[in-house]
Amino acid sequence: MSTPPASRRSSRPATRRRLLGAAAIAVAMAAVACAPDPGPAPNPDPSLRSVSNAVLEWTISREADNASLAPGIVNYWSAGRSDGTAATYVPTNGNVTVQKKNAAGSFVPIGSEPAVSWANKNRDGNGNLVTATNAFFLGQRVRYTGGTGTVNTATGAATIRWSGTFTVNFYGSYAPFWIVDPTLTVDAGGAARLTATIGGRGSSQENPDIQITLPDTPGITLAEFADVYAGGAIATGWTAPTRYLGSNVTPPAGSPAQVGGVHKGAWPQSFVNFHGQTGTAAYWYSSGAAADPLKAQEPVGVHYSLNP
Repeated sequence: MSTPPASRRSSRPATRRRLLGAAAIAVAMAAVACAPDPGPAPNPDPSLRSVSNAVLEWTISREADNASLAPGIVNYWSAGRSDGTAATYVPTNGNVTVQKKNAAGSFVPIGSEPAVSWANKNRDGNGNLVTATNAFFLGQRVRYTGGTGTVNTATGAATIRWSGTFTVNFYGSYAPFWIVDPTLTVDAGGAARLTATIGGRGSSQENPDIQITLPDTPGITLAEFADVYAGGAIATGWTAPTRYLGSNVTPPAGSPAQVGGVHKGAWPQSFVNFHGQTGTAAYWYSSGAAADPLKAQEPVGVHYSLNP
């Protein structure tokens, strides 16, 4: 019998090894295919729940809802970025609606009925003319809907975001500023802050009739809270006072000093700093003015449902 060539003899072990390797892979794949389905991965933190359609409501402050010292000019609000004309006196932008109380005392979108029309922007819902020296206020509110985010039901830590822009026409068209896309951040335990992007217009110091557009500034703190859950529940939301009263602030250059007393308080430092550019910084902290009692922030309401 003839002996196979050396090349054929050497190839047989390699061939066997390849066949054995392929068989092992096939067996392993079959085992995987037959293994039971483990199902979806477990939630790493069952306490972390998503929220949708969260609502934020705020009447800001009585001073922001008042008339200015300039005769016939009020601090009216509107949705979007206002240019101070009737054309931009609109109720909605994105998910924010600017509302005003009507004669029945109900909040309705601005412009939706005669009592809350552009023609009556200087009056409350009952037709009373609002001035800086009488007891009437305009009765305005902003209402954001459609907020989304997460809430930790075990600790209370939360982040909720809203979209939409509204303008506080402070001193009418002289010092308007707009608030864009607010975000609420709540720490474990309930301490919280409400932030947003803010832009606006300021008047030239040399000529008040010349306006300067201020660039949008992100990350401005609108309000701070000691414990939002003291006035509500982690699962449904809350209405809470801000930390205005007793807060200290460093006034921008050229602004009056902060004063103490029963009405001592301040909006957050970054908010006051921004208004150093609009020329209205002293309206956002206790400065010794007769209007100091009106500068305090109004409570903020945030309400939502947890998704399954």
